[in-house]
Amino acid sequence: MADKLDASHGRSAPAYLPAHEYHAAIPQVPQTFLVPPMALGDKNLNRFIVEPPEEHGFDVGEFVDSGFFNQVDQSWFSHRAKRETWLYAMRREAQQILPFLYLGPSSVSKDQDFLRREGITLLLSIRDRRSANVRLLSGAKVAEELGILADSVDVEGEAELIASFPNAIRRINKHITSGASAQQGLPPRVLVFCEAGNERSASVVIAYVMAMFNMTMANAMWTVQHRRFCINVDESMQSLLRSFETILEAKRQVAAARRQESLMGQSQPLPQSKLLKKRSFIEYDNDQQHSSGPGGNLGNYSTGMSNAEDSPEHLKQKPAPFVDRVV
Repeated sequence: MADKLDASHGRSAPAYLPAHEYHAAIPQVPQTFLVPPMALGDKNLNRFIVEPPEEHGFDVGEFVDSGFFNQVDQSWFSHRAKRETWLYAMRREAQQILPFLYLGPSSVSKDQDFLRREGITLLLSIRDRRSANVRLLSGAKVAEELGILADSVDVEGEAELIASFPNAIRRINKHITSGASAQQGLPPRVLVFCEAGNERSASVVIAYVMAMFNMTMANAMWTVQHRRFCINVDESMQSLLRSFETILEAKRQVAAARRQESLMGQSQPLPQSKLLKKRSFIEYDNDQQHSSGPGGNLGNYSTGMSNAEDSPEHLKQKPAPFVDRVV
């Protein structure tokens, strides 16, 4: 296409100008910064109290087995943080997040006095796969001495955590319905830990609260941090948990659609004559031969679609990247 002469500079100028500002940088997703609520860490306020969920909107087997809610006590899913001021030294301890769920550093998994006193029955380690290869961050030895259970969730990095969340949630739920109580009147109790108890293990506990209490990522994070103030959920981990929140919402929608479809199917069963029958390859080939001829429907359909696509009314209304230069 011919260029026009730029009289001011004595050289040919392009006939078109860019319609938008050009950016060489890679597009970045805008970050959403979560501002902690004023009540975070204030144990004297009635905030961040955990109540039993009204419903569990997932399919059976997704996070809980059949009959799970008949085997657990409703009070296990109610919790209020202790009225105590957070001290820096408390980061070396484990905090109770739920009546059956504790979060803390790996050093607590070796404290047999604490494990006996709190009635811990499962040590769940969240560790790097390299640590697993050399048998680090394992509570197996202490668990054997105390006669309790030990398990681990081994991941290659943070990116694998999102795939491990469902397994960790199922492992916790399976244990609290096992009846392995260490003390009379107490539920089975799980200690989730990692190196410092502030990052990977905290993300697993947050994911558990999200899935079992139908909380958003932000509310679940504040709920856990209100009880263990020193957790460190950085931007990458927040992004990971937001993705998990999206997955949970999609699973709820799929489960709701299945339940609705099941109810409709029970109320109005389709007669056998209305059920769709799959066509054979021979029937498909015959249809293609009849419809692809000079007067076939396929030829008319293709021509009609081509004309429709060329029609100005059907053009995609997108902004043009260039505009005509005005001389």
